[in-house]
Amino acid sequence: CMRQAHNGLKKDHKLKHDARRQYGLFLKAAGLSMEESLLFFQNAFTKLITSDDFNKNYAYNIRHMYGKEGKRQSYTAFSCTTIIMGPRSNPNEIGSHHGCPFAHNSDSSINALLSSMSIGPKDREDILKFKKENQFGLACQKHFHVTHPGAEKMTGGEGETAVSMEGVGNHPNGWFQASTSYWKNKEGKKAKASNAMGVKKEAMSPVQGTAGESQAVV
Repeated sequence: CMRQAHNGLKKDHKLKHDARRQYGLFLKAAGLSMEESLLFFQNAFTKLITSDDFNKNYAYNIRHMYGKEGKRQSYTAFSCTTIIMGPRSNPNEIGSHHGCPFAHNSDSSINALLSSMSIGPKDREDILKFKKENQFGLACQKHFHVTHPGAEKMTGGEGETAVSMEGVGNHPNGWFQASTSYWKNKEGKKAKASNAMGVKKEAMSPVQGTAGESQAVV
């Protein structure tokens, strides 16, 4: 759902109110400060409008999400249920990029999206089956497992961050956190493997001994 909003922002250089709120609160929960969020959206929107127009028409809403305007209430990111059940505007309107793709997009649209992510026919079929049964959370979970193979086995062993699946399919930030932990583990394993290969290479490389003989580092 957030990829959909992000891709819409990259393509259109703007987001309608509901998408802007859905994506903006997600970014806030993901750790973006208000200043970072303002800069992020300003950089995207000013491909089409001036900075003055952005400050007049959009900056207030971003500050409002962070509790710096209006009632000064700090808002939380939307759960999957909130995204699926609302808002009142139609996610399928032209130029709209909010909502849950599994709940609101057509089967052909979802199939094309999954195909663009190099997800194979069998996995696409399984995901679409959950969608057609209105099991949107399960469709999202299946999507996560397909794109993060072995995540369920990452339980927090030595030097590993546990991947919590609890929020996947229930909250976009739960999905994001699980994905972040997964890739952190993958990068950590790559680094360890690279270091191990470096040590092995060094150990096998010849060094000059005291008598001019070639010796191995052990």
